[in-house]
Amino acid sequence: MLILALTGCKPAVTSGSAAGVTAIVTTVAGENSDAEESPRTYVLTGDDFMTNMPTVTLYANGDARLSQPMISSYALFGLGHYEISGDKLTVTNDERTYAIFSIYDDGDTLVLTETNVGFTKTGAVYQYQPKADYLSTFQRIDGEDLTLEAVRELAQKAQALTFSDFEKYVHYDIDPDHHVYDIEGKYTLTILCDSESGTSFTIENNDSGERFPLNLNGSTGLVFDEYLGIITVPKYTAEKWLDYYLDDGMPWDDSMDLTIPEFPDVTFTWTSEKITANDVELLWGMPVWNVYLTDLTNDGKPEICATVSIGSGISDTRVIVYDYVNSKEYELADRMEYDYYLSFEDGKVMVTQCEYRQGKALVTSELQLVNGEIQGFGNG
Repeated sequence: MLILALTGCKPAVTSGSAAGVTAIVTTVAGENSDAEESPRTYVLTGDDFMTNMPTVTLYANGDARLSQPMISSYALFGLGHYEISGDKLTVTNDERTYAIFSIYDDGDTLVLTETNVGFTKTGAVYQYQPKADYLSTFQRIDGEDLTLEAVRELAQKAQALTFSDFEKYVHYDIDPDHHVYDIEGKYTLTILCDSESGTSFTIENNDSGERFPLNLNGSTGLVFDEYLGIITVPKYTAEKWLDYYLDDGMPWDDSMDLTIPEFPDVTFTWTSEKITANDVELLWGMPVWNVYLTDLTNDGKPEICATVSIGSGISDTRVIVYDYVNSKEYELADRMEYDYYLSFEDGKVMVTQCEYRQGKALVTSELQLVNGEIQGFGNG
C-alpha cells in the first residue's frame, strides 16, 4: 500500500493533481511502520477543536478529506485530493477550496501555512495519529470479527438497522452513542446514535475514503453491492414525457401514448385524468399535470412520476410515483399544508414544495426515494 512519501523535512515525493484520481508516492518514511497506514489522519494540536478544523485525512489513492469543527454550519467536506511538492502538501477540495501545509518530522507533522477554508488558522499544527493509538484510548468490546459478508447481509434490512444488530461484533465505544468497527482491515463502520436525526451507519473505504450510508441502502442511487464493486446497476437517463403544469394549453380531451424499450410490450397512455398501462389504470388526478420518467429504485427501469391535483372544491397538488415493475405507488402530499409539483432541470427530475394554494415555491430538490418513501422537506 502506498501513501505519503515523507522522508525528513523534504520528502522525495510526487502526487497526482486535483483533477486526478490517484497519487503515486514512491518513498516510505524511514522504518516507520505506520507510513503505509491508510487513512493517515493528522489531528489538530494546541487549539480548540470546536472552532478550528480538527483533522486532515489522507488516503492511499491520493484522495483527502478536510473537516469542519462542530461550531461550523457546514457539513463535513466531501473528498478532495492532495499533492506533495518538496516539503509542501496541498489539499484541494474543489477548484476554490484549498489548504497548504509544510511537512516536518519525517512526515508526522503538518503546519498550515495558507488556506481559504473556513474555521481554520494559519500556523495551526496537525500531528499524525496512528489509528491504533487513537482507538487504544477507548473501551474495546470483544466479540466476533465483523466480516464484509455479514455487513452485506445486514445491509438488506437497511432502514430497520439498529445498534443491537452489531452489538455482538468487536468494536470500540468512543462514547455511548458512537461506535467504531473494523471490517477485515479494508473498511471502517461508524455507528452514531442521535435522538433527533436517528442512527446512522456509515461505511468508509480505508484506501479511498469513499463513504456509504448503510442505513440508506436501497434508496435512490445507493446500492451497497455497487459501492463494493460487486455489481453495476444499469443507468437510466431521466426524461420528460409531457408537462402541462399550470399551462392553459392543456389538451384536456386528448390522449398520448408512450412506449419505451424497458417495457417493450407495454403502451402507457396519458389523459388529463389518468395514466394507464395497456388500459390498466396506474394513477389518476384532477388533472394529471405532467409526467416524467426516472429510475428511483435502482433497477435500471424508470418509474412513472407525475404531478396531480386531487379534490373537488378544496384541492391540493401532490407528487405520485408509480413503480411499474413492482406495482407499487409512492406519494408525497401534505393536504391543506403544502403543494408539490415536478419539473425537469439539467437532466434530473426535481420536486418543489410550495405554499398551499398560493403557488409560491419554498424549496426544490431532486426527486428521490429514501428508505421507501419520497424524500420530503422535513414537513408533514
